[in-house]
Amino acid sequence: MTEFAVEVRDLSKTYMPSSPWLRVLLRTQIKEPVVALNHVSFTVPEGALTVVAGQNGAGKSTLFRLLVGLVVPTAGSASVLGRDVVDHALAVRSAIGFMASDDRTLWLRLSCRENVGFHARQRGIPAAQRRGRVDEALRTVGLLDVAERSGFALSGGMRARLQLACALVGRPRVLILDEPTSALDPVAAYEMASLVRSLAEEEGIAVLISTHRVDEIEALGQRVLLLHRGEVVHDGSIDTLGSAQGPTVELRFASSETASWARARLEDLPGSTVAGSGAVVTVTTPAATGRVLASLAHHVADLESVSERHQPLRDVLTELLAGLEDANQARHGHDDHAGTDGSLRRSLRP
Repeated sequence: MTEFAVEVRDLSKTYMPSSPWLRVLLRTQIKEPVVALNHVSFTVPEGALTVVAGQNGAGKSTLFRLLVGLVVPTAGSASVLGRDVVDHALAVRSAIGFMASDDRTLWLRLSCRENVGFHARQRGIPAAQRRGRVDEALRTVGLLDVAERSGFALSGGMRARLQLACALVGRPRVLILDEPTSALDPVAAYEMASLVRSLAEEEGIAVLISTHRVDEIEALGQRVLLLHRGEVVHDGSIDTLGSAQGPTVELRFASSETASWARARLEDLPGSTVAGSGAVVTVTTPAATGRVLASLAHHVADLESVSERHQPLRDVLTELLAGLEDANQARHGHDDHAGTDGSLRRSLRP
């Protein structure tokens, strides 16, 4: 057995151009190789929740398709519960619950129970257990009361929960959700995110969920895997995304004289930017707020108020990705991807 539910090692995927005669039949016609993933490596412990974030075209969906066996890697390897996703594809699929980013996996003319039952039969669940397992999945997502309602009669949020029920009917140990809230309103998206978090915390299911909704990244992202142009540019907590700049601490003193002394003193903190006027001092620093206060020595007694402001996550991500785009353009001398600051802001939804 392995301590990791998912283990990805140096995984790469390049889509090659099709033959000219075949392009007539394809929806997309690429004329040169497209690198979707480039030497991606990470692990997901059992029972852990990992948010895979990134702008459109970053490689999120390709990564998930590789993990569930819909496409094969160009190089590298990936395993789920110790089984290689290529060599043991059937065993891997039986251990994974997969939810696609749209509702095309649903038969909208069928009822909720019939949809989940269809997936139960596909997973080989015996007939004697099938009804109980279907009801269990519907109860988990809150749809048991509308089990006989057809897919056409469901709201967008209910259809998303029905897709999740289909993914859960096999009692998977690994759950892979490809932008499950992309078509949902904020309330339905919050409910879905809460349900996914409870599955990881209470059921011990390892969850990989992709999103570009900033509120979801904040709500779910104890660990964020940030992809950009098919490469991992961050793997860790949200807090470390903005660690280079740090929060802004506002100090309000009883007098402008003490504030002037504090501005001079705080400039000695490594990596700090100090500003302000009158009795107010603002310091942006990677240091902890406690260290800022300790630097004031006995003048802490002259403080009237202290407040801390963190840079909004959307701004942190936008600045980080824009900096990567600038570096890429400097290397290649042109922009072959939609990567301007404006497009980044559009792709990162609030």
